[in-house]
Amino acid sequence: MKNKHLTLEERIIIEEYLEKGISIHRISLKLGRPDSSIVREIKRNRFRVSLKEKVPCVFRNTENCTVRHLCGDQECNKDCSFCSECGPNCNDYIPKECPKLKKSPFVCNGCNDCLTHKQHCLKYRYSARKADVLYHDNLTSSRVGISLTPEEMEDLDNLVSPLLLQGQSVQAIFFNHKDEIPCSESTLYNYIDQCYLTARNIDMPRKVRYKTRYKHQDRNGKRDQSFTENRKYSDFLQYISDNPDLNIWEMDTVIGSQGGKSLLTLLYRKSTFMIAILLDTHTQESVINALNEICATIGIKKFQKLFQVLLCDRGIEFGNPYALECDENGEIKTKVYYCDPYSSWQKPMVERNHEFIRMVLPKGKSFDNLSQKDIHLMMNHINNYPRESLNERTPYELSKLLLGNDFLQALGYYKIHPDDVILKPMLLQKPKFTE
Repeated sequence: MKNKHLTLEERIIIEEYLEKGISIHRISLKLGRPDSSIVREIKRNRFRVSLKEKVPCVFRNTENCTVRHLCGDQECNKDCSFCSECGPNCNDYIPKECPKLKKSPFVCNGCNDCLTHKQHCLKYRYSARKADVLYHDNLTSSRVGISLTPEEMEDLDNLVSPLLLQGQSVQAIFFNHKDEIPCSESTLYNYIDQCYLTARNIDMPRKVRYKTRYKHQDRNGKRDQSFTENRKYSDFLQYISDNPDLNIWEMDTVIGSQGGKSLLTLLYRKSTFMIAILLDTHTQESVINALNEICATIGIKKFQKLFQVLLCDRGIEFGNPYALECDENGEIKTKVYYCDPYSSWQKPMVERNHEFIRMVLPKGKSFDNLSQKDIHLMMNHINNYPRESLNERTPYELSKLLLGNDFLQALGYYKIHPDDVILKPMLLQKPKFTE
């Protein structure tokens, strides 16, 4: 029964036992509750009984009262405490309370003196029905509104809203500022949903999102798939089973406007660290040149060690596995495998990470005015964004340990402070010059 609220049935038992004069200890044994829980329930929900007779003051008939002339007669020398005028009309009036209310059971239920009206004093009773109504009223009111002062809410808004408008999630903000946020993560979501902050639900891309249904075309197409021989997904699973602890990268492309520039993306499975290279054309030649450029930058030996396996889809840009696996001199630098048709779930991590790219570069936006420097900037912000799957660490932090700082520096990747991470189109907005 620990941490369970009392039910109406239990409150009815409390009322019945009080009427019979049964002690609180025996009531607690009956309900399997601590004595203190029963005492709190009675004191919290007891109510004052309305009496027809006038309740005397605690100073009635005593010499402690110094009040005079309540009757309005300024020539009267009689002490008011011994007069019939003594009562609620006096500013110093304190109603007399039965001394039995100060000890168990703290109510008049089952008291013979109350039943025979021998005691003329304040009386309190406990009613199961009224107690249950009060309980539900308190339960509702405790969950309505906010528990922060206006100053605390303003500080929270100044901290959270700018980061949300930069494209960061509530989860990431809460992790980086948990000592500064005076509420739980779920409460923070509620404050945003109830419009207490400047930022709104629409500013959270995963909160409000509409996705059109994707239609596959040419399912029965007869494009040559012979290049996948011995490189199918089943072959990939067998290879990594025979060779555990391989460095596996998922490879894919992100399209800009039709016929324009695109991105080649490579994601390291162990840390979700992602590389993106701007392609002038969406062709096999551009993909091959991009991989060879990485190989030339870090050296063939390091490429063979870090890029042991590439897993990609069957897009036409990946249709030459032999050229992808060899460097410009014909030396084998990696192994390439292909997912099954229409099975993007077989390389889920790179597909998921593309959502971060689309937060900065929405679908349909042309990449033609971008440079590789812009892409490096975007990827540095994405790779420095904390992930729940990495125990709230960033892909950059983990890759620094797994891939080495020399590798990251060679490709132009660096650390960014969590509060400076921006995942909105404004990250790559160019300043407009006027004549």
